[in-house]
Amino acid sequence: MPTTTKKTYTYKYVKAITVGHKPDGKPIRKYIRENNKAIFEQKVRYYQNLNAKGVQIVGKALTVEQWAWQWYHTYKEPKIGASQRINYEINLKRHILPVIGFMPVTAVRPFHLQQLVNDARREDGKPLAQGTVRQILYTLRQLFEQAEINSLIEVTPCRRIENTATGKTARRALTREEEALVRKVAARHWAGPWVLLMLDCGLRRGETVPIGKADLRKDGTLLRISSSATYAEGNQAKKKGTKTAAGERLVPMPPELLARLDQSGRYFVHGRDGKMLTLTHLRRMWTSFHRACDREAGAKLYRNKIIEHAFDPAITPHFLRHTYCTNLRRQGYDLKTAQYLMGHASITTTANIYSHVDEEDIASLAPSTEQKNA
Repeated sequence: MPTTTKKTYTYKYVKAITVGHKPDGKPIRKYIRENNKAIFEQKVRYYQNLNAKGVQIVGKALTVEQWAWQWYHTYKEPKIGASQRINYEINLKRHILPVIGFMPVTAVRPFHLQQLVNDARREDGKPLAQGTVRQILYTLRQLFEQAEINSLIEVTPCRRIENTATGKTARRALTREEEALVRKVAARHWAGPWVLLMLDCGLRRGETVPIGKADLRKDGTLLRISSSATYAEGNQAKKKGTKTAAGERLVPMPPELLARLDQSGRYFVHGRDGKMLTLTHLRRMWTSFHRACDREAGAKLYRNKIIEHAFDPAITPHFLRHTYCTNLRRQGYDLKTAQYLMGHASITTTANIYSHVDEEDIASLAPSTEQKNA
């Protein structure tokens, strides 16, 4: 008979931690084995903290990872959309479970969660934006509050955990100079009408995809937003409802934009086959448009490759929507009307954008030379 050899695994990092003692006084050791240094150090720190507090771990208990997936599949997955499912799963898989997933639910303390938040990083090692950390905290609070409700723990450890993220929230409004450049490029670029749907109508990227001639109201002066496109299951677009109930709205359609939109097919933004654009096509549209803006702004090229940007490479389509909201404030729209036009469920979300005042706004309030001399 052929002999079989048991495969052995070697790890880069190995450490034995004393986590308690048996009744006869012999130590209970926990062996930490990991190839990922960051996760290894997190586990070592966790068990050392337990030992310092005199906590003993004997036998197996429900872990955070086990409870997290039970909670997610029972309480969240059945009632949320595809994009929200992706966000929850990313928060769990990338930021939460690698850090505390191996811990018993009953052993998690506030300092563990605060440390998790403090150490949260992007895949490239840079700090997370405050908005991303806010989502992680929201997930943690729901996870442990439901554990308390189910009597798995006595009190949730999520109280008074602070968002210590230093990374700035990426999304912002365009500066006036950037906006002028975007409009200049949009006037001649093939993706210009699509860009202006976000800049002049405040649409989310997904909302631009399924709209068509049938959504126009009152001789084309109003555009009805009642659906969106999702790419949660792959490259092909699937039609769904708006992000929230408040997302269904009517927005003014600028006549000059309407004149540029293709009204011959079912959708304004569609492929040659008449179907909604794929995610790949949308990304190519933005990449091409952004590159055109960069070149217009004076980017340095080498062999047709941009080697020094003149147009902020961090700008995404969502910046256009933020600019729309900022322009509503500059045009004198009240906050409630802005909330409706933006399709926000919470007026706080609108206010966070609407109340932003930049240096250009302050400069516009300064008296002109003619006023000073009057």
